[in-house]
Amino acid sequence: MTKLAIIDDDVEILKLLNQYLTKNGFEVEGFADGETFLNRDETDFNLLVLDIGLPGMDGLEICKRLRQKSNIPIIMLTAASDDLDRILGLELGADDYMGKPFNPRELLARIKALLRRMHADSEEINDDLIEMNYAARSASIRGNTLDLTGAEFDLLSVFNKQPGTVLSRDEISELLHRRRIEPFDRSIDTSVSRLRQKLNNHLEGEIIQSVRGKGYVLLLKK
Repeated sequence: MTKLAIIDDDVEILKLLNQYLTKNGFEVEGFADGETFLNRDETDFNLLVLDIGLPGMDGLEICKRLRQKSNIPIIMLTAASDDLDRILGLELGADDYMGKPFNPRELLARIKALLRRMHADSEEINDDLIEMNYAARSASIRGNTLDLTGAEFDLLSVFNKQPGTVLSRDEISELLHRRRIEPFDRSIDTSVSRLRQKLNNHLEGEIIQSVRGKGYVLLLKK
């Protein structure tokens, strides 16, 4: 069964989400603070729902620490009007966000969508080939640090979190910029081409492949 972790100091929210998500087929464990979660093995969980406004260590710091060692999918909960926290969360490696107050049904939909995106065939994908340090915003292949711009790191993060999944240009733009790409805008294609060239300098063959009429896919074959 898919296991979710929820970090929120609001007891009522923890109770509500525990009941709702359990009813929808998930195993749920709640935490009132980030320190308790960080003392656990995060590999026990398939996804984390993380509130930013926590007592003690806030959600941004928890996200930063997790991204130094883990690619666990993270959905951050932010104050609806706090764009700065939302942006910082995404920059630190969160995969999605929702503003409070929120509809549990929408959160469920986002959880399912993120889990689908993160799914990869372990027999075809080598997740350890590309090493990502989300806190330092750096990446390496077999110990060789990649010379990436900030935009290229963000693009690689999108692919690396969803290996084996074909992503359309619109999906890539949504994940990077929270908007669909404009007609005749080739910026995504240009960015992918530049990133692919830098990866090819350290690998044999192209690992970001074009899928005609559909988009791009990251394939790291063993």
